[in-house]
Amino acid sequence: MKKISDLYTSFRRLNFPTQIWMMLLLAPANFLTFALVDGPLGLIIPLLSMLGFIPNLGIAWVQSGFSSVLAFPHLVFWTPQVLILGNYLAQTPSDNSFAYIAYALIFVVNTISLLFDTREITRWFGGQKSIA
Repeated sequence: MKKISDLYTSFRRLNFPTQIWMMLLLAPANFLTFALVDGPLGLIIPLLSMLGFIPNLGIAWVQSGFSSVLAFPHLVFWTPQVLILGNYLAQTPSDNSFAYIAYALIFVVNTISLLFDTREITRWFGGQKSIA
């Protein structure tokens, strides 16, 4: 139970906009991908979303909190994801289908995340390995 308390405390030490971003945009957008398993891009988008997320559960658990290293799985798995999505969106005529709108949302959210993740991983490799 202490570990869960430590994780919650660490999360709450993140700045408030980051907490809002994670809970109201980043997590929902990536879990939205489960609804796209049968979409035009198949399993690749949900798979890359979860591969960018699931390792962070273990990393945060081991270090008992949130640090900049959590950006690493995002960079590894979400970079190809946004490239795939960007290519799909550029080549597909826009429409009001659920899949198109969801892909566009995931593309925007994860692209923004990758911008922040690039800064965070640079900080981590620069020696900022503290836990929030």
